[in-house]
Amino acid sequence: MKIFFYPVFAILLLGSSCQKDENKSTLSELIHFSLVEIDVAYNITANAASAMVPAGSILDDRTMVFEISEKAKAFIENREVLSGTSKHSFATPVELTVVAENGNRTSYLIITGFLPNKAPVANAGENQILFLDDGKSSTLVNLDGSKSYKEDGEIIEYTWKYEDEVIGTEPFIVHTFQIGRHSVLLTVKDEFGSTAQDEVIIDVREVIQYIPVDPNATQETRSLLINLGKIANGPEFIFGQEFPMSFQLNNLRWNLNTSDCKDVVGDHPGVFGIDPHYMLYKGSQQRDLHIQEARYAYENGAVVTFDFHQESRFDNSIYMNRINNELDKSLMYDIVNDQNGSRQWFFEEMDIIIDIINNELGFPIVFRLFHEMNGGWFWWGTNATNHSPQLYIDFFRLSVDYIRDRTNLVLFSWSPNHPFGTTYYPGNDYVDVVGVDIYEPSASQLTSLLKQVSDFALENNKIAALTEVGNRDNYISNHPDFWTNTILKAIKDGGDDIRIAWVLAWFNAPWTSTQNDLFIPNSQSPQAAKNDFKKFHKDKQTMFLNEVRTFKMYD
Repeated sequence: MKIFFYPVFAILLLGSSCQKDENKSTLSELIHFSLVEIDVAYNITANAASAMVPAGSILDDRTMVFEISEKAKAFIENREVLSGTSKHSFATPVELTVVAENGNRTSYLIITGFLPNKAPVANAGENQILFLDDGKSSTLVNLDGSKSYKEDGEIIEYTWKYEDEVIGTEPFIVHTFQIGRHSVLLTVKDEFGSTAQDEVIIDVREVIQYIPVDPNATQETRSLLINLGKIANGPEFIFGQEFPMSFQLNNLRWNLNTSDCKDVVGDHPGVFGIDPHYMLYKGSQQRDLHIQEARYAYENGAVVTFDFHQESRFDNSIYMNRINNELDKSLMYDIVNDQNGSRQWFFEEMDIIIDIINNELGFPIVFRLFHEMNGGWFWWGTNATNHSPQLYIDFFRLSVDYIRDRTNLVLFSWSPNHPFGTTYYPGNDYVDVVGVDIYEPSASQLTSLLKQVSDFALENNKIAALTEVGNRDNYISNHPDFWTNTILKAIKDGGDDIRIAWVLAWFNAPWTSTQNDLFIPNSQSPQAAKNDFKKFHKDKQTMFLNEVRTFKMYD
């Protein structure tokens, strides 16, 4: 007797298949919903599908894309709709009904809302500084607002205004500006009427023809003077420091790969102060170190200044309170009057510096000769034997004449200590840069001082600078906001009346070891002082090496 199992097995399979088909025929779910024209997926719940779309999205006649249960159909207003084909308006809530094969139905309310409108962003472009040739009083300036944008829509209107007058209605415009500092306001509007504004400063400057006191100055030297003038006659100024790379707390930095300034703000100063004292009196290693530092500055586009703390002839001292030899006390008088062999000694020391400038550097420097002469601390100051302003003037002129007869790579700077006065001024034929030195100033005091220096420089066609500044009262702890709340504030408060090319901080000395002795913060300084210096660095008026480099000071 044979037993056949196939029909039973077939019946079992048929029963299972029927059950699955029956399940499919009863499902009426909306699984996915979106609109082709708007890239937003709807959130689906038991009886609704909702989405927020960008403000201004068009919801009329939109193509729907959806996924529903197998064998089910979708209807809107009793009309069957097909995914990827059918269109409808979703400006108001729409009921979409999913109907299963067996007639089961589920209705979903399709709700579409608008996200809040994002305002446009206006961008009037970078501030511009333009220099006019002699005889010109105006220039055409390109204004570019094309970097303005709208994240969720488009900008439909551009309005440029200058002195409350509309000067253009396109992203790019050209306008004529006279010599002066001009504020231009760009307003952009989106399709919903939301607006945004941005200001751009157009600074049109006359190129003042600064002529170096050395008639045979090289072209690079002349260019340096002219470019310093361009900076001095604008709102920016260069930040500088004495020995920024080679000096640090506790030790010399023999590998010139950073500076305290760069460690804190990521950039070196734009002016490097160098003192030949450390080339003449500190041995060959230091001589080479500081020459390398000066070369680095020039090769990377920075300005190099010299200030010479020359030792006296016999006591080998800079300071009068350490000098006992009477010939040293009368050293300035003896040099000027060629007595006791002092002039020959002086010229021999100058020859060493001139040789360094001509043969080991070979690029222009600003030489700040015998500064702070109106104080009594240096041997060329007010406590010198037979002292008089005229004696100092004669000494300064003698120095300039000797140097410029032997090198054409020097601009000459004169800088008294505060308060600023012109009693010791050597005359316009001997000075390219007029500076002033001050320590522990208040902001208001510094504003007044820099106005005086700027006015004098302008009247005499010279460059002005704050040639030495700092705070010796434990600046890091007691005055951590010194660089913004004193230096920067003073310059900003002075506005256009202050026209200086640079500000030079004193050095962080290698023979000291505490934070109390710093003039700018280092990497180990308290965060408050570092944050203040970073804020100073980021300000649009300050120029560090990266900005100075783009200025091409020697071209």
